[in-house]
Amino acid sequence: MIFSALSNADSCFSEDWWRDTLAYIRAATPSLEDGVHQVRGDTIVARIHQGHTRPPSDAVLESHRAHVDVHVVLEGREAIAVWPADRLRVRTPYNDQQDVTFYDLPSEEGARLCLSPGFFAVFFPQDAHMTQLMDRQPVAIKKLVMKISVELAGNSPRAR
Repeated sequence: MIFSALSNADSCFSEDWWRDTLAYIRAATPSLEDGVHQVRGDTIVARIHQGHTRPPSDAVLESHRAHVDVHVVLEGREAIAVWPADRLRVRTPYNDQQDVTFYDLPSEEGARLCLSPGFFAVFFPQDAHMTQLMDRQPVAIKKLVMKISVELAGNSPRAR
């Protein structure tokens, strides 16, 4: 997992996929239309959606095998909880069509970060994450999630 300010993002990776991802993120505005936007074919995809933050009891804990996620909040503020996937009990086994494994919420707290405009978080396949959590109270958010194929990101030292 990586969590940082967008102003520091250039130092995370030097590969072309990261430059393409950052270019899209930096050009993104809250006026972007909800839905799926191809950035580099199927290897880099942007998903824009709106929603409300919620308590952990209403959220899902998930990980992905085929993609690295880069999360950016365009409007609002969300908390995200993260656990090592190999320490969790699987609720729903991996679905390769949806690229997702769901987990039971563990009794121990995960690492928690708060994501607001100007920051980003990167989740690798080993990072189970629970997103759209309320920080203090439920708020509306607009979010961008970049889905990067592990074939691209897998060549990066931090993606191994």
